[in-house]
This record gives sequence, C-alpha cells and structure tokens, in this order.
Amino acid sequence: MDKYMYRYISVRILYSSNRFQRQNGSTIIEAIVAMFVLSFGVLALMLAQITAVHTSVNAANQGEVTRAVQNYIELMNSQPKISLEVTEDAAKNKIFTLKKDFSDFNNKNCSTLLNINLTNAKVNSCVITDGQITVTWWGQILNKDDDNNDDNNLKDKNLFSYSLTAGQS
Repeated sequence: MDKYMYRYISVRILYSSNRFQRQNGSTIIEAIVAMFVLSFGVLALMLAQITAVHTSVNAANQGEVTRAVQNYIELMNSQPKISLEVTEDAAKNKIFTLKKDFSDFNNKNCSTLLNINLTNAKVNSCVITDGQITVTWWGQILNKDDDNNDDNNLKDKNLFSYSLTAGQS
C-alpha cells in the first residue's frame, strides 16, 4: 500500500465512528423479505424445470410414434398386392399401369402391430386405411393407468397426431 491509501483508511476509521452510524448485519424484517424473495425465485426455477421435462417427454413420444409408423410403412412398401390396371386413351390405345393395393394391411387398432411404447402417455387411436397410418396419442399424463384421460377431461388440448402414407417418406 502506498502512503495515501494508508492515510485514507486510517482517516476513514478514525472519523467514521463519530460521523456515521454503521449497521452490521440486517434486521429481522429484511431477512424475512429476503427469504420470501429467494423462495419465490426457487419456485419459479422449479416450474421452469417441470415445463422443460414435460416438453422433452412429449418430444420423445413423438419420436417413438414416428419410428414405429415409418418401420411399419417400410414393411407395407415391401409387401403390397400389385395389380395390373388397363385404361384406354382417346385413340383407343391401351395403357397398362401397375397399382399397389395396401388393403390387406387395413386395421382399426394398430397400436399393438406397430409396437408403440410411449412414456407417461397413451395411444388414443391407431388406424391403417388404404396404405395410410394415422396415430393420435395423448400428451404426457401423470398416471399412465388413469382412465379419466378422455375427451371430456382434456377437450383435445393435449392430443398429438402423426400420419404417413405408404409410398411417401
């Protein structure tokens, strides 16, 4: 320390007790207010974390449904019924085209066929019609065995859907 800094510190200490009333620590009111502010901040962080986990679980479920549907579409594309369709143009020329028929795969409840494993959610419907698979599922719920997770309680606000047609990718 140089000599000026030493003089400032010594003067400050020398005169501070006469001119200023110093408070060491805080009052009980300040401590209580600080605790409440801190607790509300922690609560806000906890709520943000819960929302982030909720969003990531729904994203994982969407990935699971997409994987299952695309795998089954590959199976459908590899085993279609193929028929020969004959049409005529204006000059009475015959036009032969191959038509893929996926009617053998039609199913009104295909969730077991697709082997969809969702986290904290249930499949609402899974339908295969004419080569198109449509899956709808509820968003994340707290109790997977809860039967109250129906249209009346959620009003379709928490419903996700994915659809893919054979021949598309």
